[in-house]
Amino acid sequence: MADRVLGVGLVGVGWVAAQHLQAFKGNSRTRIVALCGRNEGRARQKLAAAGVRVLEARFTTRYRDLLTAPDIDIISIATPNHLHASQAVAAARAGKHLLLEKPTGLNHDELKQIRQAVTRSGVRSIVSFELHYNPYLRFAKWLREEGWLGRLVFARFQYLSRVTDWYSGWSWVRTNKSGRSHLLAAGCHAVDALRWCTGLEVMDVSAFHTKVTRGYQWPTTIVVNMTMDSGRNTAPVLAQLTSSTDLQLPYTFGVEMMGDRASLRDDLILWNETPVDLAALRAACPFDNVAFEEVKTQTGASAIRIKTAMPGSADVAHHPFQGEIDELVDCIFEDRETHLNVHDAELTMRVCIAADRSAARHGRSVRV
Repeated sequence: MADRVLGVGLVGVGWVAAQHLQAFKGNSRTRIVALCGRNEGRARQKLAAAGVRVLEARFTTRYRDLLTAPDIDIISIATPNHLHASQAVAAARAGKHLLLEKPTGLNHDELKQIRQAVTRSGVRSIVSFELHYNPYLRFAKWLREEGWLGRLVFARFQYLSRVTDWYSGWSWVRTNKSGRSHLLAAGCHAVDALRWCTGLEVMDVSAFHTKVTRGYQWPTTIVVNMTMDSGRNTAPVLAQLTSSTDLQLPYTFGVEMMGDRASLRDDLILWNETPVDLAALRAACPFDNVAFEEVKTQTGASAIRIKTAMPGSADVAHHPFQGEIDELVDCIFEDRETHLNVHDAELTMRVCIAADRSAARHGRSVRV
């Protein structure tokens, strides 16, 4: 098994598929053996334009060819959203490990079907919340876990974008059938990051939404208030999330976690009473690609600036898919679960579904 190379089949040769393939090509224990799409010429042209050449991979227009191929161990699912659940279920039932693009499922029934299929088959899965491999988010999670912020009091995450007809998946993402909502289509990244970085689970949501950008069949901005279970027999942690494609600004992924000792606001660590020891932070930080500098805010307050790659680009070419693919491959060979499997992703999806339901009810609280 240790010397074996895993065969990869990919379905959905679109915008994000090139990054999946590039990352699989970057792992020496995988090889791309098959692509599935609607038109071979157009698919290979898209990949070539993205700088990815997989001439050795055969092409098919039938998904079942991937499911029945004995030389395929992993199926990478990068199709429009409404196809994810059925294709993931089929892959699991065929005994294929899977890389599944978000959102995993668009409703509770789809989530259940995915969960049951993966559980019964025993295959390994990973869901493309690839920002878990971004150095800033990894540091933010560590900072909170190691107590530098103290007891968490409040958190706010934001996914702010401007996606219109320039996007290659515009024809389907704008629809109720496939895009469904901004949280499901995009903002689920922020919900996932909120859960991962805080280490807390959402209990209740109350949300409001509106539609501004033309062309979409669903609301394009949602603001979600949440209570999160602190697990300490204390008051719940309050949180807020904004997901929008209406705003005139570059893609922004906002991260704020505020504790009773210090606060993290994007690239700044702030405090009021006891200063954060910069020398101690430098000595303790386990990430070589994260650095710090002492700065002053515009009002003259002392702060520490975090210097690392931020999650500030909507271009998938800038997203760290390599870490995701490498973890999946390691877990297949070591017969263990990934930390981003479909079971964990289901918890994120349930928050999104609950928030959309609350917004449709004009802010009525919904239990997750």
